Formats: sequence, structure tokens, C-alpha cells
Amino acid sequence: MTEETIDQQSEVTEEASSFDEIKKVASANIGQMLQDLQAFEGAIKSESIPDIYRIYNGRLHEELKRTSNQNHEIDRLLTQKIHDNFTARFPFMVHKEKISETMNYYTISEYYRERPMIGIDASIPEIFIIPKIDSEWQRFMPRADGKMRNEEINALEAELNELEAKGISAKSQLEKVNAELKELKNQEAAIENTKGFFNRGKVEEELEPLLKRRGELEAKQAEWQQYVDNRQFVAQKRATYEAQMKQIRLARALVEKERRLITKYFGGLTEMTEQIDEFLANYTGQTREVRDDE
Repeated sequence: MTEETIDQQSEVTEEASSFDEIKKVASANIGQMLQDLQAFEGAIKSESIPDIYRIYNGRLHEELKRTSNQNHEIDRLLTQKIHDNFTARFPFMVHKEKISETMNYYTISEYYRERPMIGIDASIPEIFIIPKIDSEWQRFMPRADGKMRNEEINALEAELNELEAKGISAKSQLEKVNAELKELKNQEAAIENTKGFFNRGKVEEELEPLLKRRGELEAKQAEWQQYVDNRQFVAQKRATYEAQMKQIRLARALVEKERRLITKYFGGLTEMTEQIDEFLANYTGQTREVRDDE
């Protein structure tokens, strides 16, 4: 047997061995996919929510996910199940708006504004305070000591008072600035008149602080001039501040109404978070898993 023949037989043996390995891996993968599909089918039939999430968001093959949810069948199942369980646990929660196949917004009870506050994403699943609402709660909910957050209102009131004061004193302040500017320009002219070839550097050095001060005064002059020339300027600025304060007071009143509802149905914001987290843990089987681990 020649060396070439031996090499050819060796290659054939290696190819056969490699093909056998490929078959084993492929068979194992297909077998695992079938097991996952059967387990997923069983979880859906028994409506075992923890198992559905564990399989669907875990090891289930992407192609099987697309096929099983081609027309949002899984989305609708998960959305309906969490809605039913959530409203059974918290019967005062009212569905308000459908955002997507798996995202829905809820409000606490029904009141005159009825804006949604709580969001549920059934695909994860996740229950959360809607970001815009959470931002307003952070701004306007009373502090832990019960005191209201008045910083924004106080700042606007201070600006409004300053505006009124400037409107009253604008004419006299402008006259003062104009008088100082006139004197400053006279000083500049006097120094300029002493400029010669040999003292140019010294003159420019003396002029530098005067020019800087003139820039500051001209900025003040422009600021005061608008109060004197435009009678509507103060009125427009006042209307803007008052509108902002009205908007803040309305938002704060709405948040206070929501806080009272949260206190009425949950006991408080912290208690609401705890109760929703507990519901979600029970719903997804996380509580059971912790107990099993123990």
C-alpha cells in the first residue's frame, strides 16, 4: 500500500468521523428544540405563566419564537393574563390606554383628570411608574416630613418681585448709568489726548480698565433701556411668570390628588412600590424559586 493510498484512507476516516460528530450535534440540537417546544406547548396549555416566561424569554429558539408569536398570539396571552391577575389583585386599577401589543397604561381609580400613572410591559414582564408621571412626582410630592416642595414657586415669585422693582426704578437707574458713561467717555478722551509715540503703551494700559468698565455699563444701559422704551416689556414678562406659576400650581394640585389616591388604596408611595413588586414576584414565580433555593 502506497503512502498516497494511506493518506487518502486517513482523510476518508477523518471525514466520516467529522460527519458523525456533526450528526450527533445536529441530532442533539433538534432534540433539545423539540423538548423546548413540547415544554412551551405544555406551559401554554396549562397557562403556567412562570414557565411561559422562563422558556419564551430563555432557551426557546428564535425561529420558534417568531413562529409561535407570528400574529401576536403569545403577546395577547401574556397581556391578558397579567391584566386579569393585576386587576384581580388591585381591583381599583383601571385600564386607560393601549400603547402596543404588550404595553398598557393604567390609572388608580377614576377621578376628574383620569391620566394614566402605571405602565405594564407584559413581554418582560415589568410594572413601572410612567416616566413623565414619575418626574412630576419627584418634583411635587411632599417631602418625607410632609412639607411641600415650594422651591420653583418661590424662585418665580422672587423673579417677579425683581421684575416689578426694576420696572419702577428703570428710569432713575438708566439716568445714573448714562451719567457714569458720559463721565467715563470724558476720561477716555482726556487720556487719548496725551497719547504720543513714546507713551503709547502707558496710555493703552490706563485705558484698559476704563474700556472694561464701559462695556459693563453699556450692557446695563441696554438692560434698563428696554424697561423705559417698551412699556409692554414688564407686562409680558409678568404674564410669563404668572403663567408658569399657574402651571406649577395646577401640576402640584394634580400630584397631590394622586398622592391621596395612592395613600387611600396602598397606604403610601413606598407601600405601593412594595405591593406591586410583591405581586410581580408572585406572578412570575420568583417567590417560589427563592423558597425552593432556601
